Amino acid sequence: MVVSNSSPLVYFAALSDFELLRQIFRSICIPHAVYEEVVLRGAAFPVREAVLRAKGDWIRVVAVQDTGSVGTVAEQNKLGSGETEAIVLYGELDARLLLVDEQRAVRYARQSGIQVARTPMIYATAQKRGLIANLAEKLDNLRRVGFWLKDEDYDAIVRELGGK
Repeated sequence: MVVSNSSPLVYFAALSDFELLRQIFRSICIPHAVYEEVVLRGAAFPVREAVLRAKGDWIRVVAVQDTGSVGTVAEQNKLGSGETEAIVLYGELDARLLLVDEQRAVRYARQSGIQVARTPMIYATAQKRGLIANLAEKLDNLRRVGFWLKDEDYDAIVRELGGK
């Protein structure tokens, strides 16, 4: 089971690579807060239509049961509702992976023992599986659409995986 926050969905849709998520993970669960963010309030995002097409097929919207934890985690860690619900849902579903990019959420999740994959590493997985030809090009395109990736992280990813 894989749980996603909004940012990986948004970036993969922005780069017209949304289908890669299905190819890599087969199915993804998103909490209601993420659905609301990218579909109900996200009409300007290219992700809206992608999520609507995939919903019920390989994307499942799941309600968080422990709403008390959501408030506590959000307040104590200054996280948004989508990130917080994704983190709580990860535990409730006993998921194997959390897709999230926001640094505070990544830090909190990793400190909590949660296995995290950020968008650049999802693209790295796609390259390892032969689903994309040029990782450096994808990372460059991510940066063009607003993904913040430190130069040293960019270089390390490209160096480790050959970049092409």
